[in-house]
Amino acid sequence: MKLQEFHFKKPVKILQVFKIIHIYGKADKSFENRKSEMEWKPFHSKSGSIANGKLFLPEDFIKEQYENDSLLITLEDEQLPGKTYENSHNRIFKFAKTYQLDIFEIKNDLELFLKYDQWEIGIPERDNFKLAMLNEAQPVEIKINGKTDSSLTSGRERVFKEQQYIFNYLGEFQSAQLLKEPFEPVIKTIPAQRKTVDLIKTLW
Repeated sequence: MKLQEFHFKKPVKILQVFKIIHIYGKADKSFENRKSEMEWKPFHSKSGSIANGKLFLPEDFIKEQYENDSLLITLEDEQLPGKTYENSHNRIFKFAKTYQLDIFEIKNDLELFLKYDQWEIGIPERDNFKLAMLNEAQPVEIKINGKTDSSLTSGRERVFKEQQYIFNYLGEFQSAQLLKEPFEPVIKTIPAQRKTVDLIKTLW
């Protein structure tokens, strides 16, 4: 069946984002106890994809959220225990000096910065700084961890959080092929060649 084609008013940048966010307690402080949770696996994804030089996006997502001044669309796939795919995290960013994406800021020229947040990362605190330039076909992996408790005060059970992200800029597109439900997920594999920024700290 021929897919409907959607034409953007101006070229839109497409950014693939893979992520693992793992929250654990003292029992799993040893990396060996949580190693399998932090290993990248192939994604069965319905967030959108690139094939044969064409962009494919879910029809419901693009029709509900697209606006004419949009400049960046993220295809976000999160690795969650017991789930084969997650299809609710795509985002469209309109023109602005910076875009906020979880614990990061992305500037218009696709500079990626850490945006430290004690609630979202925990301690030890990190400075806000430029992590990488997001260039086409040059994936970047970010690893970061932290600890906190439910009230950010002493005397409560410690909670630990480890996060891994991969950002892969896929280029600019003038149009998209719209996928109408029900459609099958595609399998996305993690880029083998990628730059890694490791912000993991030893947590006491």
